[in-house]
Amino acid sequence: MGNTTRNMRKLLAIVGTLLSLTTMGQNADTAIPKKLAIGLTFSPDYSYRSLKPDNSGESMAEWRDSFEIPKFGYTTGLSLVYRLNKRISMEAGIQFSDKGEQTKQRALIYFQPEPKAPDKIKYTYSYLYIDVPIKAYFRLTDKRLKLFLSVGLSPNIFIAQKITSYLTYEGGSTQKSTSSSFSGLSRINLAVLGGLGLDYELTDRINLRLEPIYRRSITSIIDAPIKAYLYSIGVNMGVYYRL
Repeated sequence: MGNTTRNMRKLLAIVGTLLSLTTMGQNADTAIPKKLAIGLTFSPDYSYRSLKPDNSGESMAEWRDSFEIPKFGYTTGLSLVYRLNKRISMEAGIQFSDKGEQTKQRALIYFQPEPKAPDKIKYTYSYLYIDVPIKAYFRLTDKRLKLFLSVGLSPNIFIAQKITSYLTYEGGSTQKSTSSSFSGLSRINLAVLGGLGLDYELTDRINLRLEPIYRRSITSIIDAPIKAYLYSIGVNMGVYYRL
């Protein structure tokens, strides 16, 4: 009887120890933050370009600046985020972007009356890219609604250029036509990124992010006497799921 009692006590002690270790392990697992997250992002962008001509292209650049204006584009894609520590995260993504500019609407002048001809025209130039942004996020606050700063670089791979014309007729009707080109621009250009935004923990796995962001190419999109550098201001909206 005595041996049985002692054995029962030993068994209970072992079970108690195992339960304690299991509980500690569960608490430790719970305390470890989920470091990896995947996100879906979309950014409506207000985009344009800056021109840097050589001496022979100054008059042409001035002429273009007189009637070309910004246009609306967008950037969307997937991102993978890795949390290095409590304050710093790294993000890499693959995105599709529509950048470019457009012209003001201009009157068409004919040498003789053309009753059925359009009287106004405008063009939109869309440059389509695959962007591969690499960014660092610096968390500035620790609350559920977090303020962060982001900086990064993005190699942008040229896909195609779309030129859309809009012809307006006297009665107000408009005719739209689009053509595409797959050459003429540099295959790859490099852009810098910078943003300041808010990150909200919706659940223990889902974050919502709102990030006003500035993008600017630091290499010309075309090898020509007039160098062109794209830039945009957007609002990056994202949903992130922690794995």
